[in-house]
Amino acid sequence: MAHTRTDGSAERPAAWSRALIAASALLLVAGVVSGCAGGDTTLDGSAGQGTGEIVVGAGDGAESRILAEIYAGALRSTGAPVTTEGGLGDRTAYLGRLDAGNVTLVPEFTGRLLRYYDPESTETEQDEVFEALSKALPQGLSISDFAAAEDRSALAVTPQASGQLDLTTLDELVPSCSTSTAVLAPAFEADALPDLTGCTFAQIRTVDDAAAVGELAAPAPADGVVRVAGVTTVSPAVAGADLVLLADDEHVFTAQNVVPLFRIGTLTEAQLKALNVVAGELTTADLADMIGQVRGGADSADVARVWLDAHL
Repeated sequence: MAHTRTDGSAERPAAWSRALIAASALLLVAGVVSGCAGGDTTLDGSAGQGTGEIVVGAGDGAESRILAEIYAGALRSTGAPVTTEGGLGDRTAYLGRLDAGNVTLVPEFTGRLLRYYDPESTETEQDEVFEALSKALPQGLSISDFAAAEDRSALAVTPQASGQLDLTTLDELVPSCSTSTAVLAPAFEADALPDLTGCTFAQIRTVDDAAAVGELAAPAPADGVVRVAGVTTVSPAVAGADLVLLADDEHVFTAQNVVPLFRIGTLTEAQLKALNVVAGELTTADLADMIGQVRGGADSADVARVWLDAHL
């Protein structure tokens, strides 16, 4: 099933359903009605007739290239002709290619895409982020099911610090913030730290992913200062380290679930179902492992093919 904004006057879905296939029939009817009312003959994206060859675009990052290959493989499983086009640059560049119709689909992360289209949005919980994103989409674009795989920001401590200070959640960290040093990876959502009420770190530094994790592995300071790493969950450095990611029960950090963004009317119902199979199978651990392989020199298409063979 897909969430689409077809025009400014069309009624938007009130909530996202990830359950029964039968619900897609209701969405198809709603798509026809809204299309007629707004002068747009496309449906909601889940019942397009297809437009021939599908082009899956990717940005410059390893995660974008891997996800593009996974979505491309899933679409090929329906018999569709599919190519991938990588190296399209940053978000602004590849979304421009999508808007121009040069590519059919690009992989994205829900929270970052929402902030791109609606910088004033404040949603952080995954279902609320998804719903807000569906409303913020420009005319002609659609998203389908999001995956459990996510690149959410998180604060991490060592198992020793977690045990000694009884730290398992962000709330439990707050009393120790004033004597803690936070070392943040570049992709960490630092702008959200003020939302962690009562927490003001003694010092904050930004370093690369490996350095953020590496500083936690260094011997603990004699002065009792607690080291905290600000990381993202698909970082291979995080996946391979012995860390405790503090639970974010209040959703301080924005959900960043993997989701496909595509042009409406370009994918058939069978192709959308194939994308939703990916959503049901792809995990954060899977994606982190694949990113590590590609950054280590493996070909993204080969890495994605192994995953596809195991899951589709």
